Amino acid sequence: MMEVARPVTLRVGQRELPLPVYFPSISSVKTALRPNDYLQLLSSLVGINSQFLVSAFDLASIDNSEQVVQMLRTSNKAGAVTLMDSGNYESFWKDAQDDWTQAAFHKVLGTFAFDLAFGFDEQNPPNEFSEHVALVVARWRADQAAVADCLIVPIVHGTADELPTLCAAVVAETCVPMIAVPERRLGDGVTSRARAVEAIRRELNKQGRYVALHLLGTGNPISIALYTAMGADSFDGLEWCQTVVDHDTALLFHLSQAEFFAGQTQWADAGLSFQARTLAHNLEFYSGWMQRLRKAVSNGAVVDFCRHNFPDRVFRQCALDFGW
Repeated sequence: MMEVARPVTLRVGQRELPLPVYFPSISSVKTALRPNDYLQLLSSLVGINSQFLVSAFDLASIDNSEQVVQMLRTSNKAGAVTLMDSGNYESFWKDAQDDWTQAAFHKVLGTFAFDLAFGFDEQNPPNEFSEHVALVVARWRADQAAVADCLIVPIVHGTADELPTLCAAVVAETCVPMIAVPERRLGDGVTSRARAVEAIRRELNKQGRYVALHLLGTGNPISIALYTAMGADSFDGLEWCQTVVDHDTALLFHLSQAEFFAGQTQWADAGLSFQARTLAHNLEFYSGWMQRLRKAVSNGAVVDFCRHNFPDRVFRQCALDFGW
């Protein structure tokens, strides 16, 4: 693999986003609360978690949009980094793909405050390589023109075998500092997905500069650390609001089992609702996990981080699979 220095931050407008980074996702799909409820909680906890992802589709249909506009502005002033998702995930699950257009996406981009956004992706792109790249690049150019002063990150869909060269080709055409792929496209199991991340990183490094790699839908702490070791830099996922994390093992449990782990933080005594204290408990874990993972990356000790923080069985399998 070509040696390209791995940066500790990514420049986003006037801010430096620390790498690796995890964005807790806000979505109206497969979650218990409304998007504005999650947004209100995250806005109140900027001191613990200073970045999050929100869906443009959800913002377009949210009640009391002026209140949400103000919440995003307040979060931004408090130092939070907002990543705007294209909304195509929500439009798919809500059978609204015909109504959710790139023009509708651009309208949201012009209404709400954000720091960076994913491009309006095509989840069923052409099979022919050059047509596929041309479509991603054309979509990216239209999105970037709609918000000239903010970073638009292209999303590339394809098979695990195709993604390394597709990503490299899109980066060569757009010169973006970050590119994104869905984790589910990388293979069926975590081992094959980790190897796919490594292959994408190898191709990206041939650009002669560091291009950050974001994995969509990656919110499991162990997966985040493993994929970081293989060359990924940025992640988003819903696990923070769908499960409860055991701070001692980094394993995820059913949300209803949160009381088993309440004593690990002070949030159980904070007078909050069950949902709010559980989510704060989770955010506190992710904040500490990512801080320690960043330190390991900067010290060239990611494998040691995995050795000390993965369950023994998990680390032994990783050591066997990846030659650690």
